[in-house]
Amino acid sequence: MERQSNLADLVSNAVNGAQVVDLHTHLFAPQLTGMNLAGIDELLTYHYLIAEVLRFESVTPEWLLSQPKSVQADLVWQSLFVDRTPLSEAASGVITVLSAFGLDPQSKNLREARAFFSARDPVSHLDEVLRIAGVDHVTMTNDPLDPLERKSWDEKPEIDSRFLSALRIDPILNDWPSSFKSLRSNGYDVSVDLDDQDVAEVRRFLDDWIGKMRPRYLAVSLPDSFSYPEDSQRNCLIRSAVMPTCREHALPFAMMIGVRRQVNRRLAGAGDGVGLADLTAIERLADDHPDNRFLVTTLARENLHGLCVVARKFANVLPFGCWWFMNNPSLVEDTTLMRLEMLGRSFVPQHSDARILEQLIYKWSHARRSIARALTTRYEALEDSGRVITKDDVKRDVTALMSGVASEWLGLTC
Repeated sequence: MERQSNLADLVSNAVNGAQVVDLHTHLFAPQLTGMNLAGIDELLTYHYLIAEVLRFESVTPEWLLSQPKSVQADLVWQSLFVDRTPLSEAASGVITVLSAFGLDPQSKNLREARAFFSARDPVSHLDEVLRIAGVDHVTMTNDPLDPLERKSWDEKPEIDSRFLSALRIDPILNDWPSSFKSLRSNGYDVSVDLDDQDVAEVRRFLDDWIGKMRPRYLAVSLPDSFSYPEDSQRNCLIRSAVMPTCREHALPFAMMIGVRRQVNRRLAGAGDGVGLADLTAIERLADDHPDNRFLVTTLARENLHGLCVVARKFANVLPFGCWWFMNNPSLVEDTTLMRLEMLGRSFVPQHSDARILEQLIYKWSHARRSIARALTTRYEALEDSGRVITKDDVKRDVTALMSGVASEWLGLTC
């Protein structure tokens, strides 16, 4: 019992003290103006909590989503935090954030929290959030087809060095019949047919934005129905544009697989669901393109074991994070333990997927507990087998898991 307690404390202290490279978020550097979300009203109107409050309150999604954010936030707070115990992970995360700033998590209203966040200087607030969360680098999600974001990049901002860019290409890969119009309006000679000329123009578009953004990877969120190979515009673009572009620029291709969009259309952004994907698509991609590197995460728990098997067979595939509906402490611990058992430390255990700045605090605080418990379990098994775990072992492994592997794949150690 003494060994377990000492080992658990050693691992917990190491994980809690480690600085993190956050591989995937929806946050933005301050220089990308008008895009950052922060504060108590944003935290409480996070789409997880919107979906949750509608399970308890007799209001329609249409009514709730038509209200000002302050009204939505007041209803969420009253319903999920005052009238009920905030048991869900999304709700308890808000409690973690409030506690981190010394705010009363049992307040009957939001007056104190609103006054606190509204008085904060944005620059110093960002610094404090990153310090509390223990995050060194934040990887953004950057869509050059978004007019507001494109305008910010065209102004050639000097991006805060703690924020890394990632070139997101969902519209191009998932909806070519619509996205080609956006490309045309931005000076690229493309058509709906997607012929050789169109592919060449897509490559020119990618090259142009790689030059502007200096991204650390290209990324796409894919449905559960994603298949490769198949005769589709998406696969044509992946094979003929994305793969050669990633090779040329030495960039990984990140695929987040398994989302089913708008299963409840009335919930808008809160209405997406999960589906089981066919991971033979990853096998074929990794096998057909051995000189490309693939960052992969899946939305369905049932896919995660299969993804570990794929990664064991293809060193150019790196599982990362517990994405979206998988970002619950029990699932993070279970998934991390399985990955340690199957892959050693050759994976990235978590990314925050944060959409609101302060979410970095709770998502990393909660993830660290789960990661530490999983790592302790493996160390105890090793010691039972006869291998003594030293402080140097723990430090080396924790550094790799929390920042080292991600840094290597993002080119931060080069």
